[in-house]
Amino acid sequence: MFRGTGFGTYYYDVRQVEACDTSFVAQNLSPLECSSQNALSLNHVNSNYVVAMNHSQLKLDMSKYCGKRVIVTVNGEQSNLPLFIGDGCQRCAGGSASSDVWNAVAAPGLDFSYSVLEELSGGAACADGHIQIAWEIVDDTIYNFSDGVNFETAPAEASEERTTSSAALVMSTSLSAASFLHTPVNDDPVQNAVAVLARQGYGDATEASSNNALPTDGLLASLAEPR
Repeated sequence: MFRGTGFGTYYYDVRQVEACDTSFVAQNLSPLECSSQNALSLNHVNSNYVVAMNHSQLKLDMSKYCGKRVIVTVNGEQSNLPLFIGDGCQRCAGGSASSDVWNAVAAPGLDFSYSVLEELSGGAACADGHIQIAWEIVDDTIYNFSDGVNFETAPAEASEERTTSSAALVMSTSLSAASFLHTPVNDDPVQNAVAVLARQGYGDATEASSNNALPTDGLLASLAEPR
């Protein structure tokens, strides 16, 4: 969809709101350009993988770029982070695309979260505040801004929910079975013991023949003895 070279910087972080002597509290509350209809902020999206691109380019066709995957390369190494377009960057709209000279006011590139730039730079985000990058925006939707669905995390969350529900069902069934097996039939201990054994699959616990003796016949006889 689009490829470019330039500089990567940082402007927010929803996990680490204080970094490099900077607070991201206010920035995290700002509405994203890709969510002009429902005014979602960075805090609402709750992801450090939001990327801001050239504001002028984005506003020309937001439906084309918003939510799309961004593949970033640093020093020839391609990142596998699930980055996606979500905002516009004013600085990224200026400067020459062929220039390798940093300009804080006008320089092509992308704007990341502090955490992402820290990872891409190998821990040097605070040192320079920018790194040289190459990037490609591909036709793969990671985040849908119209309904707030993150396609990178939704399947995992659904799977976790199904696992939790299944575990709860098994636990409920086990407890119900245990309750049934041990529920007394009356106040007579002998009859209660016979009923439990019958429920556990020992057959007809009332038969007393030597060919079908219960493993606890001695216990039942003991219980039946007068006290």
